[in-house]
Amino acid sequence: MKKNSILWFSLLTLSLILVSCSQSGFKINSKEIVIKIAKDFTSTIQWQPAGDHSIIAYDTSIQQGIVVDGKRCLKFIVDKSKFSRKQSTDPEFGTGLEANISGTYSQGDLKIERQTRIFIPDKFPRVALFKTSYANLGSKNIHVDSVFSQRVLLNRQLAEPSEQPFKFATFQGGVVEAGKTYSLIWLAPGFRQDNFQGMHRTKGHDILGGGMPFIDIWGKTMGIAIAHLEKKPQWLSLPVQVQQDGTVDAGILEKTDDKLGLKEWLKPGESFQTVLSAVIFHHLDFFDALQTYHTLLECRGINIMKTSPKEAYEPYWKGWGFGFNFTLDMFYKVLPELKAIGINIANLDDGWSKLYGDWDGSKETGKFPNGDKDIIKFVDNLHKQGFKTNLWWYPLGVSPGSKLAKERPDLLVQNEDGSFPTDSRNVYQLCPAYEPAMKYIQDLVKKFTSKWGFDGLYTDTRGLTGVPPCFNKAHHHKSPLESFQEIPQAFKVVYETLQNYNKNAFQEVCICGVVHSPYNMPYYQIANATDPLSRAQMRNRIKVEKGIHGPTFCVGDCYQVPKDEWQGYSIDQSFESAMGTGAQVTTFYKDLDSSQLQIWKKWIPKYRELAISSGEYLNLYDLAFDKPETHVVKKGNNLFFGIYADSIPPAQPIQLRGLTRDVEYSVYDYANDKQLGTVNGANPVIQADFKENLLLQLTPLKK
Repeated sequence: MKKNSILWFSLLTLSLILVSCSQSGFKINSKEIVIKIAKDFTSTIQWQPAGDHSIIAYDTSIQQGIVVDGKRCLKFIVDKSKFSRKQSTDPEFGTGLEANISGTYSQGDLKIERQTRIFIPDKFPRVALFKTSYANLGSKNIHVDSVFSQRVLLNRQLAEPSEQPFKFATFQGGVVEAGKTYSLIWLAPGFRQDNFQGMHRTKGHDILGGGMPFIDIWGKTMGIAIAHLEKKPQWLSLPVQVQQDGTVDAGILEKTDDKLGLKEWLKPGESFQTVLSAVIFHHLDFFDALQTYHTLLECRGINIMKTSPKEAYEPYWKGWGFGFNFTLDMFYKVLPELKAIGINIANLDDGWSKLYGDWDGSKETGKFPNGDKDIIKFVDNLHKQGFKTNLWWYPLGVSPGSKLAKERPDLLVQNEDGSFPTDSRNVYQLCPAYEPAMKYIQDLVKKFTSKWGFDGLYTDTRGLTGVPPCFNKAHHHKSPLESFQEIPQAFKVVYETLQNYNKNAFQEVCICGVVHSPYNMPYYQIANATDPLSRAQMRNRIKVEKGIHGPTFCVGDCYQVPKDEWQGYSIDQSFESAMGTGAQVTTFYKDLDSSQLQIWKKWIPKYRELAISSGEYLNLYDLAFDKPETHVVKKGNNLFFGIYADSIPPAQPIQLRGLTRDVEYSVYDYANDKQLGTVNGANPVIQADFKENLLLQLTPLKK
């Protein structure tokens, strides 16, 4: 009896801590999160570990709400009788604190009920989940223009009075422009980026879409990420804007469009459901928030691949250095040199087929004049010389002049006017939501692997970010957005078919200068830095992929290219940037001179020997605020540090994080084969002058 009394008292105390109600509104507390909701449903959210260093401001005009016939409806009078709170078990996220709040907006004939469910999972103490509905309680139809969710107002000055309100670092997952930075964007006066996930025309006139429905804004003291957790890609925005007063407004914006199946009109009694959204708090940069986002998606059944098979980390060369106009003789000529360097994979890149969609071998002189017979001979030749080879392709692409486009237009994405949209490569696209189109991809993968003998596929191009809404009547779509939402099916078909015919085959995905989509990530074993335009951009993107996939996942550097061959969408010879971040080292070139050959002969064996790329990336430094830029990878008992700056004077101390206190470590500069002495975990500081980079291996010394 006494135990029951104690238990009852404990639960009562807990409920009082979790939710309190007063005349001014409600306060919902968990271990780390406090949500305050006023009587008019305006609210604010705070992260308790930030204490007096919170960056979250409060403004009754920057709130979640709905726009009806051009009118912003923000204030809903909360009905206390409908308020509930309890410890509950969510079927996807497990146990946690659940609160349900209801309120009504009423003005003239317009009457709307808002119902919001808040869930703070026990296993994600830094996360709050939100889902809201807006019901038309009036007697007339109403037109919904847009709905905005998890809208927050941020001000860095609140935490750091000497800073400007907007001076935040951000990660922004929209596909804005090929090559544009997304992993580390500094905000400035007048900044606005919509991060629209649907298809749109970029400044470079590409039609792009997709991306990662995730934004993250952080200062030195804390960060806040906002994402939706729907099971398929959504046609919405995650806008980030610097206001006139310097504060930052961010959140999720959903717009209606009857033509796309995004319902504009609500009849009396009908409701609008928002996406399921998450607010994620964290320290340092985006890495921890991305890891949490990964796990939240996993709870919903989106199983992003966390690890890669051992063989996936092999360094490789591909033939793109020759461009489209290569010949097989040029390809074969490089193979002995690759063997001498230590590379045993040579991939066939774009240019092997004249027409996307048909994917027949090019009959140009020096390529595959006898079609399949010559391709099989090519693959056999490489295998006999001890090489594996993977094939470049763009699974959705269909050249307008191809046999497929002429004979099977029923497989294609089609505009409302009957025309066929083209992507950044001026080709049509197969519809991912049409089963016969996916069967066509399946048959191609079977041919590439089972008949031709390729060891894997390199799936590429910006056209994989998304496809336009499809109005092809042959497909009988429930909504034109099915084509856009089902693009992960293309990746799934490729992956599963590869596994069916060769369980050792890999799929690598490159999205050509833009952010990868998490919805495609369950279906490939190798990601890469997606054609970076600078070394810093490459390093940042590697950290992104290690965060969203997993700290040991295989992430390619997106190619080491000799300086004299470098043309932009690749990294000009920075093995140091790849090794120091735990990336897979890859390369393309057409001809190395003697000095370049020595560099390649130095780094490829070193890459193999140290095997850093399969180590565990540790999030110990902030890319934005910790200087010099530092990355840490743990491999066995060793810690590998990649440190980057234009130059460091000898007198400047460098703090090495992650060391065990009172343990002595040897410090080895593995790029220059130099022992730099020892450092103790009790005072993990070294002094070393360097230019551009410093690569260290720290090994604990036995007592």
